[in-house]
Amino acid sequence: MSKRAIAGAAALLAAPIIVIPGTLAQPTLSDDAARQVAALTDHRGAMITSMALSSIAIVLLIAGIIWFAVALAAYAPRLAMAGGVLGVLGSLAVLSENSIAAAFPAIVGGLDRIQATFVLDRIHSGAIMALGPLSITGDIGLALLGLAAVKAGAPRWAGAAIAVGALAGGAGFATGTRALVIIAFAVLFLGLLQAVRTLVASPAPRLAAAVPHAAAVS
Repeated sequence: MSKRAIAGAAALLAAPIIVIPGTLAQPTLSDDAARQVAALTDHRGAMITSMALSSIAIVLLIAGIIWFAVALAAYAPRLAMAGGVLGVLGSLAVLSENSIAAAFPAIVGGLDRIQATFVLDRIHSGAIMALGPLSITGDIGLALLGLAAVKAGAPRWAGAAIAVGALAGGAGFATGTRALVIIAFAVLFLGLLQAVRTLVASPAPRLAAAVPHAAAVS
């Protein structure tokens, strides 16, 4: 593998792993403004750590999805293109949400609880709610890449794990269910790991087709 491929595969596999401790560290997954204010007041360090890990994970995921889509394009170009575009767009929406949420500790630290709750509630009902539907496209994109991985030779269970893990992870964050998020990203990691192993072990179709041709000429 080239250095670029190694970096892309490492980013793809590291992203779901980083999400797990970030989720465990976060006192609440709820979007309720009052709960977030309480968490940022009573567990400020844990919340900031969780936000940082989440941002790192999503940046790595964007890089990993780009590599994954390019690597799969030789096997299933349409699925790889659609999955890559949707995956990156959805991940950028989540990154935007995280960027907005990065201001929450300062807001809570500078206002009393009632004022901070009002401001966070307004932000959630405005910018973050508007980005919500876009973030779902990221889960759909990963599911499509899982299908593309099966066409590239990965076992069906790996493709299913990628699709189920991505969609269940999104559902876990949407409902604030910590256990579902952790299980979903563990399943996603296993699926991605097997897909990466398949891509590393199998030559691209063009290379595979060139081998018999070269043998015939010789």
